[in-house]
Amino acid sequence: MNDEKLVRRVIKNDRAAADILVGRYYDEIYRFAYRQSMDSRDVKNTAQDLTQEIFISALKSLSTYNPKKAGFRTWLYQVANSRIIDSRRRFRPDEVQIDETEIYTPSDITIDLHNKELLRKIEEHIGTLPSEIQRIFRLTLHSDMTFAQIAASMDMPEATVKTKFYRMIKKVREEFKDEY
Repeated sequence: MNDEKLVRRVIKNDRAAADILVGRYYDEIYRFAYRQSMDSRDVKNTAQDLTQEIFISALKSLSTYNPKKAGFRTWLYQVANSRIIDSRRRFRPDEVQIDETEIYTPSDITIDLHNKELLRKIEEHIGTLPSEIQRIFRLTLHSDMTFAQIAASMDMPEATVKTKFYRMIKKVREEFKDEY
C-alpha cells in the first residue's frame, strides 16, 4: 500500500496503518536523528527520543500533509528537520569537571579531537543561521534527498536551494579557513 493511502487511513484513526507508516520510515528517520545528535553525550538515547518526537509530531500534524506539494518521505523529513532544530535550540552542553576528564597525548587523538571540535564549531555556527538555511544544510548532508527533493519539500526553486547551500558552504569555509 502506498504512503498516500496509508496517510488517508491514519487520518481516519486506523492504528494499523499508522504502525505500517511508522515502521516503513522508522530506521531511516532514526539514522537521520542519530547523525544530527553526534554532539550529544548520549547519542543513542537522544536519537531515540528525537525519533519518537518526530513521529508523534508527524502523526499529530498528518492532516497538514499535502501530497500535491511533496511526497510523504519529503514531508516527513521536513517534520524531522524542524524537530531537530527545535531540540538544538533547547540543547545546553553538559558541564564536565576537568578532574573527571582523561587526557590523551598521542598526536592521532589530537588531530581527531581537533576535527571533532571543528565540526562542533561548524554545527554551532550553522545553528545561528536562519532556519531555512539550517534545513537545507541538514537535508543535504544528512539525508538521501536530492536538491530537487529538498526544493519540492521547501516549495522553492531548485536553483534557489543550490544557491543558498553553496553560499552557506562558502561562508563556512571563509569563517573557518584558519582552522583546517
